[in-house]
Amino acid sequence: MMEQILKNNTALKIFAFFMALLFWAYVTGDNLHDSVQVQEITRTYPDVPLAWLNLSQELALVEMPEKVQVVLSGPSDVLNNITPQNLKAFVDLRNLTAGQHRLTPTAEVPDKVKVLSFDPQQVLVELEAVESPQMPVVVDITGAPTSGFIRGEARINPSSVFVRGGRSQLNKVDRVRVIVNIDGISNDWSQVVPVQAVDRSGQVVAGVEVSPGMVEVFIPVSEPQKEVPVKVATAGRPPAGYKVQQIKVEPATVIIEGSEKALTAVSEISTETVDLSRLTASTELNLQLNLPKEVKVLFEGQIKAEIIIAAD
Repeated sequence: MMEQILKNNTALKIFAFFMALLFWAYVTGDNLHDSVQVQEITRTYPDVPLAWLNLSQELALVEMPEKVQVVLSGPSDVLNNITPQNLKAFVDLRNLTAGQHRLTPTAEVPDKVKVLSFDPQQVLVELEAVESPQMPVVVDITGAPTSGFIRGEARINPSSVFVRGGRSQLNKVDRVRVIVNIDGISNDWSQVVPVQAVDRSGQVVAGVEVSPGMVEVFIPVSEPQKEVPVKVATAGRPPAGYKVQQIKVEPATVIIEGSEKALTAVSEISTETVDLSRLTASTELNLQLNLPKEVKVLFEGQIKAEIIIAAD
């Protein structure tokens, strides 16, 4: 009996020792895991983009650093996932007035991460009151129409825009322009294009807002044109005892359009023929023009001719 109890007691001791060993291994491993997980490090992040918040619509931002250096502390596994590109640093411009201000940046960081410092610790921010003058829009045209075609004067709608910004930036604006390319076109050109506020060297001025930011540009394109006199074509002579004293025509000249070859061959445009053989008194007539082939006239009315008849 006593021997059986001792044997059982020995087994119990072995079992208890084994369980204690397992428990120790579990606790030690868990603590070791926790100590690795909570290990804190310090890391420096250079060239973190600096943004701003809460800028009043009545103010323009003139000067502020683009980047700052940020020093963080926290769990290594968290800091390993942070880069200068996804780290958000900013300054709050709420309730500020025009002038220079020294502000302490703030950073948006994950839980368990602390911001230790910024470099610089304070940034210089300069604000100016917003102005919004009106300026005309000019067109910079590149390229040319197809050979044999000519372009007319560009029309812009709207023809002027508002430029908005601080005075120091607005003073850099030399003109407000749009750039269009009409290379190779043979018809009227129309397009909505962006407007740019540029300096004397043609560079876009930063910090200046243009409103509206898009305008419509229309450029007429046509064949070559030529101004030629109008001649009243006549046939016959007035009856005996009468003569043609003078022939007046209105308009005296018209603009014709066509290919260069066709226009070269035209020196004047004649009207339909007027028979003088029956005229014994002065008369006024509405006449049509006789146009050569491949030529059109840029005149939609009728030609008015006055034929003055006098006694011979």
